Amino acid sequence: MSSYPILIASIKSADSPMSMRVSMLAPYISRRAGGLMDCVRSLSRFLENEHDIHVDVISVEDEFAAEDRASWGALSVHLVASKHAAFRYAPGISRQLSSLTPDLVHTHGIWTYLSIAATRWSKSNGGVTPRPYVVSTHGMLDPWALHNSRWKKIIAGFAFERRHLENATCIHAINRAEVAAIRAFGLKNPICIIPNGVEVRASNVANRTPPCPAYVVRGRKVLLYLGRLHPKKGLNILLRGWKKASERERGWILVIAGWDQGGHLRELEQLTRELKISDSVHFTGPVFGEARDTAYQNADAFILPSLSEGQPLVVLEAWSYARPVIMTQECNLPEGFEKRAAIRMSATVEGAAEALGKLFALEKSALEEMGRRGRDLVIDNFSWSQIASQMFAVYGWLLGRSAPPNCVLFN
Repeated sequence: MSSYPILIASIKSADSPMSMRVSMLAPYISRRAGGLMDCVRSLSRFLENEHDIHVDVISVEDEFAAEDRASWGALSVHLVASKHAAFRYAPGISRQLSSLTPDLVHTHGIWTYLSIAATRWSKSNGGVTPRPYVVSTHGMLDPWALHNSRWKKIIAGFAFERRHLENATCIHAINRAEVAAIRAFGLKNPICIIPNGVEVRASNVANRTPPCPAYVVRGRKVLLYLGRLHPKKGLNILLRGWKKASERERGWILVIAGWDQGGHLRELEQLTRELKISDSVHFTGPVFGEARDTAYQNADAFILPSLSEGQPLVVLEAWSYARPVIMTQECNLPEGFEKRAAIRMSATVEGAAEALGKLFALEKSALEEMGRRGRDLVIDNFSWSQIASQMFAVYGWLLGRSAPPNCVLFN
């Protein structure tokens, strides 16, 4: 076992209403956080529902926070005004942490003021031993992510982020690829490997209005992309590959459902017109809540052509609805290929065309069988109940209440 110090927090008294109090620091509680919002919300809910723990979620206000707060249900959510939206500079976070007196803090994401707040809280108890905190990097140390806005991250790393990461009691990775990225960044902390999860619902909940109307689909099978519209998602590669593949097969339509980031939607729409594929590509705009579920239910298959991911929730969601998937290896879900629940796509135009050709060649029964294998995969490996139990065990270890669980690496 490594000699890396395990930091011990004060333990609540026996008459405390909860044996453990954890504060989650999240960049947003709204749709602006994308899949990260779903991860924090589901982890918090399953921790509270199934374990002796109280979770407070601390985040910054944004234009969607008031509307999206309802989706967090009975969870304790504390919103703080931000003085710099992109950096999430919100001094009120430190005041919230001081008021809530958690045993442990869990930071989700890096490169923002949340990192500074967690580091300050850890050192603010006046004792020799800092208080423990966990950091979930959510893929933000992957090579592509580090290269994006590289100089800003170099400066942020020097100013505060490397200190935040190096002093974390434990870093949370969602898979072995993220462990490699964390170690490549030079970090020697203990790492717990716990995947993202998904709630498995009925695979076919019937007869809601689909996001893509019937006059657009015209009896064709639907290949769905769902997520933010950002260059790292590889959608320009997909559209060029779609041009090649759809020349030979006209029985499918590509439905792109997502919210624009940085004007990328306009670029994609222009490319669609230039490639003359507007008849078989449809942009629906963002979908949330019930509309999101309906999009999966009305799809025949799902695609994620990303250049970089931590572990994409959208793929797990598609499998939970028993939908076959095309994805790149950068999605970091090799189990999908091993279990034949996904078609592998290389992140090139030729790779996209080849993967699409394989999908188009499958009969309906083969598509359904691939989808069933995906659903079995998430039931067996990615349920939030299992994941919350693992994270609770990590918290207990960091608070000195149990031995380190098997998911923790020290090398």
